[in-house]
Amino acid sequence: FYHGRPDLPEQILQYVGLPHLQTSSQSQKSLEHVVSAAWEALITLPAHQWSKVAVGVNACVDVVVSGVGLLQALAVDPGTGLDHEVLHSKEDLKETFIHFMERGAAAERFFSDSEVFQRIARAAAEYPGAKLYVGGNAALIGQKFASYPDLMVLLCGPVGPKLHELLDEQIVVPPGSLQETDEFHLILEYKAGERWGS
Repeated sequence: FYHGRPDLPEQILQYVGLPHLQTSSQSQKSLEHVVSAAWEALITLPAHQWSKVAVGVNACVDVVVSGVGLLQALAVDPGTGLDHEVLHSKEDLKETFIHFMERGAAAERFFSDSEVFQRIARAAAEYPGAKLYVGGNAALIGQKFASYPDLMVLLCGPVGPKLHELLDEQIVVPPGSLQETDEFHLILEYKAGERWGS
């Protein structure tokens, strides 16, 4: 939201350097607080208010589910961890999940076999306790725009029935973007220190 003002970053630096923001050792303000205050002071709403906006292309359903629970539901036995750059099977998914769970880390991987992935995604979406959310940058930006009451939002991207149900009613999806099945992004969670198998 620079509104044609390339000098805005310089103004922020000047604002941050103002004496009233200099802190003593007794009242330390975090850098985040100072930068946030600068943004609040310097960024203004645009003079022209839009009534329509279009966003695209990335849209999906984020499925948040217990990783161990999902793998057990898929009848996968525990094993050893191994990092796979690309997933081709349930075994690859299991090994990669275990690899990162053992390290308390996160990773994102592409699943090459769309048919196998769709079966896993359906199982994840139907797993007890699974949480489904709007996902994908375009859909998330559309959701944010939809919070403005007088703004009509057009979302162009792959929108299946579940995502369509989750979207704000102010979001319009053109018929060409509607599809019979949803695209899923699976988020397999684990608790701190959780183990599976041995």
